Amino acid sequence: MKKKLMVLGVSLALILVIVSGCTQSVEPKSYEKTIETARTDIWNAISAGGASSAAVAIMDNGNLVYEEGFAMANREAGLAVTKDTQFNICSVSKVFTAAAVLQLCEDGKLELDKPVVDYLPEFTMADSRYKDISVRMLLNHTAALPGTYTTNAETTEPDPDYTQKFLAYLAGTELKGDPGKVSVYCNDGFTLAQILVEKSSGQSFSDYLATNIFTKAGMKNSSCYFKADNTDIARKYNEDGSAAPVEYINSLGSGGIAATAADLCRYGQALFQGKILSEAMVTEYTSPQYGDQTVPAGTPLYPYGLGWDSVAVADFERQGVTVIGKNGGSPQYNSQLYLLPQENISVAIVFAGNADVTGVANDIVQALLDENGLSEGLETETAEPTAATIPDELLAYAGIYGDGGAIVKIEFNNEKNAMIYKKYDGKTFETQGTYPYLSDGYFHLPVGYRAGFAKNFGQEFFMIYDQSSDAGFVSGQKMAAAAAALDTSQFSGKSWIPTNLSAIDANAMGVKTGVVTELPGYLYHTANGGYTLYGLKDATTTQMVLPYGRDLAQATIAENNGQMILTIMDYQLINTASVASLQNDEAIVIGSDGQSICRKLDNDGTFSAVMPEGGRIVIYGPDLQPDYDSSSGVAEEIPVTAGSYLVFIGAPGATFTYAYTV
Repeated sequence: MKKKLMVLGVSLALILVIVSGCTQSVEPKSYEKTIETARTDIWNAISAGGASSAAVAIMDNGNLVYEEGFAMANREAGLAVTKDTQFNICSVSKVFTAAAVLQLCEDGKLELDKPVVDYLPEFTMADSRYKDISVRMLLNHTAALPGTYTTNAETTEPDPDYTQKFLAYLAGTELKGDPGKVSVYCNDGFTLAQILVEKSSGQSFSDYLATNIFTKAGMKNSSCYFKADNTDIARKYNEDGSAAPVEYINSLGSGGIAATAADLCRYGQALFQGKILSEAMVTEYTSPQYGDQTVPAGTPLYPYGLGWDSVAVADFERQGVTVIGKNGGSPQYNSQLYLLPQENISVAIVFAGNADVTGVANDIVQALLDENGLSEGLETETAEPTAATIPDELLAYAGIYGDGGAIVKIEFNNEKNAMIYKKYDGKTFETQGTYPYLSDGYFHLPVGYRAGFAKNFGQEFFMIYDQSSDAGFVSGQKMAAAAAALDTSQFSGKSWIPTNLSAIDANAMGVKTGVVTELPGYLYHTANGGYTLYGLKDATTTQMVLPYGRDLAQATIAENNGQMILTIMDYQLINTASVASLQNDEAIVIGSDGQSICRKLDNDGTFSAVMPEGGRIVIYGPDLQPDYDSSSGVAEEIPVTAGSYLVFIGAPGATFTYAYTV
């Protein structure tokens, strides 16, 4: 597989020569079964209730052979999805950011392997290794930046100051490893790349893309954010039928572009035709670019290019078909772009709402290959592995593993010759599954993957592998008790809610911090159900200990006006134990410091409020999940549960009128 991957860029360059230099006689293709598959899968996703609407497109040799919209883009206005309806394409935006950087390299304004600080002296971090981050590392996820700066990353209206606040945040944080070593998906690298494009070109990011990419590719319905005053956008609808607020992703270079499915296909065709980049730069763009310590052995299951999730999607690579892919997802949208360079085909799907967009895209591409005999067929079937005895050397891998979103305990059952997989839930390790060891040397999972273990770089890893190759990814790093256990009492068993959440920030995070008693010297903090391990610098400051973990964020605790405040990124959070109970006759007026007012509800009941201009109320349940957010629409009467927390958000002097009925 490795050898095949390394020639991919050459193959695409040759395709460009063929497309631009001559006209080939090809058999006409059939799309009937492909279209049937697309319609069935997409309607199933919408019928399941997660997705509100969708659009799909296929281009073949420059011809738009299929384009269709599904369901209503705007139910209130009675507008169906049309060929012009914009969807947020989320992280598919990264392929455009990478292309913009590569164009600037062609123009001599950037060099891929020069340090970012040579071009952005305003970029600093509290970690001297940041000076080693190259331009290339931003695009292949090896920069070792913490992950995603979420403060006002997704909002209900654009935040023009997002990138300035992002740079200020980076100035106070550290790296999670040595730059250039490990490819771990990282949005922050593309936010920096966006700033780099603006600085090097002298244009705003949106203007640069409009002139140098969208226009060249004929992408008339693509823009940073949604097009100004555009009413033809696909809205995401909640379970109760209400429309979610329009979503704006302020890291434009990471996930803030809106487009149509057909426009994404047009980009693929423009790339094939040499309209965006030279042949040599297309080779660079679509060749494997992952760090050499991304996996301890074998090859990555997701071989990154520059901006691409995979330059050889495994399901199709084993059939002899090269597919280059990029996926995108946000709270409101999901998207997938696939390019088949040898076949000169582009496939794109966009959903408003939740859907398995990659699964749908895979089905469509597979149907297209099968319908037209384009694949070499699946690999020859080998004998099914049989039950086997777990080797003694594997038993030493039992223990606790951490990744970016879970704390996992691995045990082995010698009688059943199986691995027991457990996840930490804040109190105990709960069994998630028991997986048999088979004669091929792996523990087999029920979803078409295999689990195993590997040792390298001085670490032990829990690995997930493809069913039929050595391609895999690190799913966890084994943790050992810290040599010197520091005092964790400031973090142990605490719950926190934000006191400086903005009125437009869609990420209304509540946080829990605690310790795993079986792993002395470490603690966790969790948001949205995930658990991430951290070490301690001192009794009030965490440090990142998972170089393979995605979306990490250091935390500090400090006293402010007699209260202990937890700071994560720019969020300041208060310990719920110090939150006063709401009194029904209490005046709620935001103080001169603009800090939110937090109150606890002691009883079940109902709550209603009159909002001041620019005000917002978030109600967190006892589990710290947002049960109600006025930014999604003001309800006249809201059922509330004892132990919930209210956060009143507004400008200094904002007054809230409310009623709390028990």
